[in-house]
Amino acid sequence: MGDLEFREATLDDATFSADVQTAVFPTRPTDPVIERYWWEQPDDTFVSRRWIVQRDGQDIGVAAFDHPAWARLQVPHGDIYGDLLPDQRDSVSLQVLIAEMERRLTADGAKRIAVRANEDDEVRIAAIVGRGFGEDRRGRRWVLDLAENRERIDRMTRQSRDRMRTEGIELLTLDRERDLEKYRKVWRMNEEASQDVPTTLPIVEESFDDTMRWLRQPGMHEDRFWIAREGEEVVGVSVLEYPPVRGIVGTAWTATARRVRGRGIARALKCETLMQAIALGVDRVRTGNDGANDPILHINASMGYKPWVGSINFLKDVSGLL
Repeated sequence: MGDLEFREATLDDATFSADVQTAVFPTRPTDPVIERYWWEQPDDTFVSRRWIVQRDGQDIGVAAFDHPAWARLQVPHGDIYGDLLPDQRDSVSLQVLIAEMERRLTADGAKRIAVRANEDDEVRIAAIVGRGFGEDRRGRRWVLDLAENRERIDRMTRQSRDRMRTEGIELLTLDRERDLEKYRKVWRMNEEASQDVPTTLPIVEESFDDTMRWLRQPGMHEDRFWIAREGEEVVGVSVLEYPPVRGIVGTAWTATARRVRGRGIARALKCETLMQAIALGVDRVRTGNDGANDPILHINASMGYKPWVGSINFLKDVSGLL
């Protein structure tokens, strides 16, 4: 492990983890309250392990892996994470960190391992490629200046509202929905939609409790969580995450049921979230999508989103290394 040591992380390390990620990527700050919340939560779907990286007895970074419960998979796979404070960060040290997480995740049973980097992060990319990972797919990120595009968004929102009335679709926030089954309906619709997200590794279905924990995280608000309803069914959702301490407001999720796609519902929902953000004084919002998700990429471009630094997902088969 070179000169790096790894100690088990505790809940008290969550803020340090958020600080490391913010120091490395200051244009995409990590909120410490949201970070701690997720560290506190049990998970019915994923197994997570976290460590604090040390050099000479000093905390200098974070490292982690997670994976779906093995019983849910035909071929075990997982993701590794981690980074170092900027003054400790170089390709050799990052490669040592990645190698150790790869070793631990492989020992835990993984046969395929994924890791990510920003497309402009040459130091991290060199460390990942140096460990034998190959590029799998790319993610697109976008940012929208709400002041610059206010008139465009307002016009699109009015047009979408007219279309939704014609289509018989009601748009409202989750707190206004009186159906006692609303959370389960959102969960079922989300699970259907998530299976259509472009990916290489299979997306594992989440439990209802997983969805409830997501809905209750500190950046989510039911009065800002927009749903589309057709009759008694929830057929679409869109929600922005509002970091309570630091960070940029961004799309947490937008999805529609398969049977209603092509009717402008996703666009209408996104418009409502953006108009609400403008009313709340938000100056910009971010979003991200897989590079192969053409329908949502088209919507983003039409709304005035501008491309931001994207991400690269790398993949490695470790089945022969045990």
